[in-house]
Amino acid sequence: MNNLIYNLSFKFASMFKQLSLLLLLLPFGIKSQPIVKDGLPIDLNHEKIILLKHEKIEIQADKKGGKQEKYLYLRQSNHNSVIQESNDKLVVAAMTYPFEYAISSLSKYESILKAGYKYVLISNVYKNEHLLNQPNEGELIVFEYFILDVNDNVAFKVFELDEMKVYDSKMIMRRLNKALKKQYPESF
Repeated sequence: MNNLIYNLSFKFASMFKQLSLLLLLLPFGIKSQPIVKDGLPIDLNHEKIILLKHEKIEIQADKKGGKQEKYLYLRQSNHNSVIQESNDKLVVAAMTYPFEYAISSLSKYESILKAGYKYVLISNVYKNEHLLNQPNEGELIVFEYFILDVNDNVAFKVFELDEMKVYDSKMIMRRLNKALKKQYPESF
């Protein structure tokens, strides 16, 4: 009986993870569930990638509201106040990326795909949905970062960052480059 419960819970967790990934990729123009792989694409050193920057959000929370509204207002306004510096640092940190890239936002990246960009470094963090609700007490939100092959509908899981580090563009590029060094050591 315990094995049955374990197997069912494992299958449920697996289905939940696949559903979460599908929901992550919907705003990226994906029409069907992508194949998920660990690691990096084998042709990343010969293809172009789009690195996403953060976008401002419309502050929806009321700073004069109750305790939860004030907290959400603080989260949303803090986001807007730090993204310019984060995006500026991304421009500099991206220079350490050894292959061809462009920087765009979630709302505008599709227009530059036509210029021969095959990959996008994506994460749910760029959808900003985590700023619309208060997390549970003691909960730390962790975001997965994927390199999405927009042509073949394959998402390569590269790394994870918790919400306290998602504005650290240098760290994002360090994590990406660390994964690259394993597959393309000659590029560093």
